[in-house]
Amino acid sequence: MRVLQGTGVSPGVNTGKPVNIERSLDFSVPAKISLDEGIEELTSRYQSIVEKYNSSSREIEAEVIEAYILILNDPELVGSLSNLNSSHLEEIYNIFLEQAEVFKQMDDDYFRQRSEDIEAIGKELIFTIQNVSLEIDMETPQVIFANELTPNETSSMNLNQVTGFVVKEGGPTSHAVIVAKNYGIPCILDISVQDFDIENTNEVIINGTSGELTINPDKSSLKIVEDYQLTAISYQENYKQESLDKLEIELRANIGSTDEIKNFKDPLINSVGLFRSEFLYIEEKQEPKLANLVKANNLLNEKFEKTIVYRTLDIGGDKQVDYLNLPKEDNPFLGVRGVRLTLENRQLFEAQISSILESNIKEKVKIMFPMISILEDYLEAKDVVVTIAKKIGAEAPSMGIMVETPSVAIAPEIFVEEVDFFSIGTNDLLQYSFAADRGITSLNKYHDALHPSFLKLLHNIIKTANDNNIEVSVCGDMASDSDGAYMLYLLGLRIYSLAPSQAPAIVSSLLKANDALNTLDVDEILSQKNSQSVRKFII
Repeated sequence: MRVLQGTGVSPGVNTGKPVNIERSLDFSVPAKISLDEGIEELTSRYQSIVEKYNSSSREIEAEVIEAYILILNDPELVGSLSNLNSSHLEEIYNIFLEQAEVFKQMDDDYFRQRSEDIEAIGKELIFTIQNVSLEIDMETPQVIFANELTPNETSSMNLNQVTGFVVKEGGPTSHAVIVAKNYGIPCILDISVQDFDIENTNEVIINGTSGELTINPDKSSLKIVEDYQLTAISYQENYKQESLDKLEIELRANIGSTDEIKNFKDPLINSVGLFRSEFLYIEEKQEPKLANLVKANNLLNEKFEKTIVYRTLDIGGDKQVDYLNLPKEDNPFLGVRGVRLTLENRQLFEAQISSILESNIKEKVKIMFPMISILEDYLEAKDVVVTIAKKIGAEAPSMGIMVETPSVAIAPEIFVEEVDFFSIGTNDLLQYSFAADRGITSLNKYHDALHPSFLKLLHNIIKTANDNNIEVSVCGDMASDSDGAYMLYLLGLRIYSLAPSQAPAIVSSLLKANDALNTLDVDEILSQKNSQSVRKFII
């Protein structure tokens, strides 16, 4: 038995026979059709996949393939290919690589990941010209291994027999990952068939949560799969309205892309606790028009019946938008980001607020400002909203703040007379509290949300809000973590904004916390000296 470590990008634990479907480019294989015929055939194949996806309610995947069609038929790309013919296979592929390299050099992570799509299209075009097809025997449950997975490959699979994807190349928004998440298939990146002897491997365990791949597992390892499946069943059994009523909690969804809006399905969650509006800007090549922003907001309105907490632009730090031409900063996490950025760029800010108040969500929206550290910034941002509301004849919505800076966490009472709600952003609050960049793996020991000093901060915020009848929620990752949610419940939190996929596990954890309420002393927990001691109180 051997365990390999990759990057988990689609949660779940499963087992299956490993199957390598990698097709390697071989430019010595002669062309069977012309370049133009190849482009036409591949385009037609992509169009068929789009129709197939649309007819089976796989609209998100369909949109990805539609983008592939646009890339393949891009006039600039076609122009670069015009001087070549099918005898120049390597030159054809190199043009795609050159275009991909342009995207790789971009600062924005979204565009860097699109480079992988361009490479995949180029490779698929070469295979099409050579008439190199993929044949997959899907008679038994299989864990699919590949350097990358193309739409042609995934569309030809019986996904009911796929128990996992292990892909060497790709990012969290690549086609393979989208397919995996949509079908609930565990997926790991950064592991290759070259990392182990696949010919002598009968079975693997794929853990899409931890990123672990177990080769030829023993009986004790296989029990992990069984335990996971039984646990998942128990989580689902607890996940019902009666549980929410018993706990007196409200669950809200964290939403961070158009795909997440369209794919959202959860009968117990009908509110949004964190709408990361910056994705509307990050996904575009230029500042989105007001009409497009309104359209996206209306889509939110269609999906969610109740409260939509709309975070205004949180650009800066690790989230950059190239076309805004923001100045480079030595320390962007402590620089002009969040509300500081929007207050300096009034036109940008006013356009976003107008899109909110002119859309259908205006009746249920709550506007939340990120990166608030002083009351003056909140009041200035609030005034912008009130002014625009009066200008267009709309009613100013409820307004609140992300609590993610120590200055607010230490003295939330400064804000209680002005804000309508608090939403605690535990990710940034944690890194600012411990002065440790959350993107640096070697600093992980400083990223523990169960450290008693951090819990004291959280307790202060929650208690101040509850004492002053101010709505308080947590929208950071702590609300999506079983142990974190457990502790938040003991501290008095009752509104959880989380990753929807984690909701069943969180409810099960909160039921245990509820049972322990009368036996655990919060003051005793807060008096501990380290995270390890705190964890002993979690039942």
